[in-house]
Amino acid sequence: MSSLAAARADNFYYPPEWSPKKGGLNKFHGQHALRERARKLDQGILIIRFEMPFNIWCGGCNSMIAKGVRFNAEKKQVGNYYSTKIWSFTMKSPCCKHEIVIQTDPKNTEYVIIKGAEKKTEDFDVEDAETLLLPADEDRDKLADPMYRLEHQEEDLRKKKEAEPVLVRLQRLSDSRHSDDYVLNKALRDRLRSQKKRVAEEKSSARKMGLGVRLLPPSAEDAATAASVKFASKFERSRKDKRAAIKAASIFPESSSSASKGKLDLALKRRNIKASAVTALMAGRVKPSSWRSAGSASSRTQMPVLAVRK
Repeated sequence: MSSLAAARADNFYYPPEWSPKKGGLNKFHGQHALRERARKLDQGILIIRFEMPFNIWCGGCNSMIAKGVRFNAEKKQVGNYYSTKIWSFTMKSPCCKHEIVIQTDPKNTEYVIIKGAEKKTEDFDVEDAETLLLPADEDRDKLADPMYRLEHQEEDLRKKKEAEPVLVRLQRLSDSRHSDDYVLNKALRDRLRSQKKRVAEEKSSARKMGLGVRLLPPSAEDAATAASVKFASKFERSRKDKRAAIKAASIFPESSSSASKGKLDLALKRRNIKASAVTALMAGRVKPSSWRSAGSASSRTQMPVLAVRK
């Protein structure tokens, strides 16, 4: 060994107090060769790495545990099927620490869930999956009957004759397509080059439009959908806004607001008259005369009377 630490890690280090009379290193250290995995070996339990054989539903939290997930399981023998041992595997669910027990079934060559979980049933169509339909258990048991086996073989031969033309046609098509590897490789490369060129053109056009995503090529369906969309004009929008304002307004007149609006208009008119008079006076076109009272006795507003210069 290159170092003392490596020797100890590989269990090849023999301390000075060891002698061959004391047996092996495991016996000398008072431990089992499997270390922690054999801590329950006196009870007939061995800790192993168990891999889930199928998809299951956890019985504690109803979560799915996928096929292939590994656990530290306790393996022990619970019986025999003739001369084959039946093993039991006990493990903890990783989601809720629920106990799951699975046993082997040598008779049907499968695993059986004893408690803590439920097997996920996955049905599929044979035609969609493009697989063969295996015979049921009853049919397999009936194959031991010579008469049933003869009828079954006749049916299989009939199906073979019916499917033979299709299989021959598929075989010829496959041979024609894969007869020349160079031509197939050349066609595939040409298609990839054209695809890359089209993607680059779409990206450049989208970049010119200021878009960060690539646009798909135009289609007749998209054009028809875009033509059917009608946008509201400015006149229609203003008309809708006015109608909405009318509907939202109250049907009762507001006297206070109308009176305040009239006073505001009158003050604005007087201000305009005064401004025009001052401008004319500064220009020298008119001369001021006596101020006269322009209102009634109740009115306190004085208006200047301008005389035109002759």
